[in-house]
Amino acid sequence: MSEILVQMLPLLVLGGLTAAWLAEAVLRAGGYGFIPDTLLGLTGSMMAGAAVWAVTARDPAMTTMFLVGSVGAGLAIVAQRGLWRSARLAT
Repeated sequence: MSEILVQMLPLLVLGGLTAAWLAEAVLRAGGYGFIPDTLLGLTGSMMAGAAVWAVTARDPAMTTMFLVGSVGAGLAIVAQRGLWRSARLAT
């Protein structure tokens, strides 16, 4: 069990950070900034990783966990930008 977590958690974190960085670089408008997007990406990544880990019978591959983390973070960031208005003012 601990071996799985040692392999899974860093890749989920890396996937979440990658998705947050891409979202901030590509979709600047509509967000709250880099730090909140990063925290949201990490949260979405961990939630997606936990969901996949709970429903799979086997241990997921490292690449799979990176992709799951990236997709989960991306979905969380897109949902935030689509559902809540930004606190930034247009300048």
